Amino acid sequence: MAMKNLIPAAAVLASALALASFAPGCAARAISKIAGSKDKSQEKLTPEESLRRANAEFYGAINANLGGNSQPMELVWEHSERVSNSGPFGGRQVGWKAVEAQFKKEAAMKMGGSLACEDVEVGVGADMAYVSCTEVAGAMNVDGKVIPFKVRATNVFRMDKGDWKLVHHHTDPSAPMEGSVKKAG
Repeated sequence: MAMKNLIPAAAVLASALALASFAPGCAARAISKIAGSKDKSQEKLTPEESLRRANAEFYGAINANLGGNSQPMELVWEHSERVSNSGPFGGRQVGWKAVEAQFKKEAAMKMGGSLACEDVEVGVGADMAYVSCTEVAGAMNVDGKVIPFKVRATNVFRMDKGDWKLVHHHTDPSAPMEGSVKKAG
């Protein structure tokens, strides 16, 4: 993919994420437009490139969630009973309804900050793929305290109608976060 094609999309995505804390609905529409504007007939990505893009879209959705907007999560997850989430708050949710409810609780906390996926490793199969990384966040506010955040993470994707959709997200638990989401719900 040519670098000139990445810059406009990256700028729009960055703007959408910046809007997330001020105008969550606008950010969700902008992210949705980016995600839905793929012209697959002209754009030929390798399976690894499309996986990395799907993973970046997931972390864009997480950053919107940190600002209080859980809507972008709907775009990146498979909506089935086989999905699961084991995040830094502890516990495990199984099935899209439970996973969605968890992210809505987390969004209600409006923790702020931003989360990045660093030290990325990928593995791509015919219809399943994974990304392992280190999630690092700056200035997240949990229960009125700014906390450091650095955990290992693994994301599992399944190919669905030509797009990678998240089916499992797993991180190390974070001691300062465990139990906090229960208070928000």
